[in-house]
Amino acid sequence: MPLSPLRLRLAAGFALAFGAGLALLAALALGYLWRESHRRLDARLDGVARGVLRAVARELRETPDSSLAYVGAEVAKEWPRTSDAWVIVDARGTRRATTDTGDDKRRVLAGRSVGVDGHFDVTGGGPDLRVVPADGLLPRRGGPDEPFRVLAWGSTEGIEGDTELLATALALASPLIIIASLVAGYVLAGGVLRPVGELGAAMAAVGADDLSHRLPAPAGRDELAVLALEFNRLLERLDAAQRRNRGFVRDAAHQIRTPLTLVLGEAAHELAARESSTQRMRATLQRIGTAAEQMRRRVDELFLLAEAEAGAHIELGDDVELDGLALECTELMRARAMALGRTLALGTIEPVAVRGNEALLREALLELLENGCRHGGDGAPVTTEVAASDGEVTVRVRNALAQEGAEAQARDGLGLPIVGWIARGHGGRLESVREPGAHVARIVLPLDRLP
Repeated sequence: MPLSPLRLRLAAGFALAFGAGLALLAALALGYLWRESHRRLDARLDGVARGVLRAVARELRETPDSSLAYVGAEVAKEWPRTSDAWVIVDARGTRRATTDTGDDKRRVLAGRSVGVDGHFDVTGGGPDLRVVPADGLLPRRGGPDEPFRVLAWGSTEGIEGDTELLATALALASPLIIIASLVAGYVLAGGVLRPVGELGAAMAAVGADDLSHRLPAPAGRDELAVLALEFNRLLERLDAAQRRNRGFVRDAAHQIRTPLTLVLGEAAHELAARESSTQRMRATLQRIGTAAEQMRRRVDELFLLAEAEAGAHIELGDDVELDGLALECTELMRARAMALGRTLALGTIEPVAVRGNEALLREALLELLENGCRHGGDGAPVTTEVAASDGEVTVRVRNALAQEGAEAQARDGLGLPIVGWIARGHGGRLESVREPGAHVARIVLPLDRLP
């Protein structure tokens, strides 16, 4: 089985993070060991120095008025032999007594200045030494007390050796630990990525012809569950878009089939005629032209419907005078109304202007007039009105009811959805109401201003 690059990257990241954590932990451990060892050494040497001061005080009680050298020598004789040593010096820095017989006392005295306060280190010429001072006073009768200082020291070689040993052990073990963490991370990444592989297999099972399939959402609200839910929402949107596309294709075929059949029928009928005349051919071409114009209009409507169903944004960059638009559309539709046996009229037309898309508002009003001419009755002309009130402007198209009732007004499968989309794109709405003996279609828009 080939290695997974993703699992390797995750394992490498895990090993890198683990190595960085290990390095930080090692640095903290070494720092703590060094500091704690020095603190304990300082505490031990401070105890030695103060113990010497107590021993000097005890000797002075037993032998008053003794010299510092005599008292120090007596204390040195009784002091137990350990790895630590000490020296007593007077105010001028002269050695008076010590437990060390080697070179360490000379190094300590050479590295010490009288004005030094606190702990200090002595390096060079041998193992490094840690020195802790303690000050005392030697009582004198009839004169001032004599100051002296006790310097206790111990070697830091053990501390340095332990620290170096631990650092070496960590340096040797770190590569092995990182390699082990890399292997462990690769194994753990396989378990973590297993649900991702299952989701991938479920995604691969989704076919282009069946978008109703949904991924199983893992329990909880982790990243994988969110991914599955978002993918399911994407499938829902794609499924809805596919249904819209199929419906659009069906509508397109239905709307274009009738005028196309008329064009083909007229052309075949004329071609099959044994005799023809100019008048007859002109009449045939006129019928073909009418059918072609109807087909062109249906194609334009289909494009608008596709934009409407896709939720396309309408650009509102025109200052549209609705009164002039009503007059223009009425003139454009007179020939069409006469062909359908209807008449057009203008009712109350108020001078109103709105901010919008002039071409789409023209298309909407023409569609309402077309709808009124095709589905209206013979009782009254198809009337257009424009009126403003309460911050809104209303464009009305009124027509008489046909014999089959107001329900026939909604037979057109493309026009009214397009008009509704145009109205909503302008922040308004399309209303269809029935009045006594008449049907009224209204486009209600927010009023921007009056000219």
